[in-house]
Amino acid sequence: MFPRNLSKVGQMKRSIVVLLALLLFSACSKDKYLTNPDGSTPVLYPERTVLAWPVVDGAHQDPSGKARIYLDPTAKLPKDFSAGDGVRVGARSSIGEDAVLFPNVTLGDDSSIGRDAIVQSGVKIGNKVSIGGDTVVGQGTTIEDGARIGKWVKIGSSASIGSGAEIGGAASVGDGATVAKDQRVPQGERVNK
Repeated sequence: MFPRNLSKVGQMKRSIVVLLALLLFSACSKDKYLTNPDGSTPVLYPERTVLAWPVVDGAHQDPSGKARIYLDPTAKLPKDFSAGDGVRVGARSSIGEDAVLFPNVTLGDDSSIGRDAIVQSGVKIGNKVSIGGDTVVGQGTTIEDGARIGKWVKIGSSASIGSGAEIGGAASVGDGATVAKDQRVPQGERVNK
């Protein structure tokens, strides 16, 4: 019986080490995702700046006319997040603290983006979508209605996530890969196609 308990302790230690490695990875690697795939840096505006802009035709507009960001009045916004020109945040959606939305990101109604998540340019996110904290969504990706994406997930550029799909924590989806409607991707797994 003693060896059996020892193996459970060993499994628990392994799980703790994996979790700590994931936390360290997410804490140390955010900067490399703050550039466009071509290496350029997108123009991002802090939440305080955007909310200070006048509202023109339903969108917060930079007084110089260089940027327009639509934030639905019912959206739940933290003190600290950044958004690029052309971002649209739908009704009753929420954005986590320190999240970054590159230019031309669309977030549908009743959706959420977790703390420290990075959503790169041109991403389209449907209604009732949940994206966990510390997740990176690559440029040009489409995430359909009702999808659920866990924490620490990396989704490559131009990927397609079907409606009702679920992606477990620390999983990854490659560039151009497809997660089908209602497909389940287990925690830590990789989807290449």
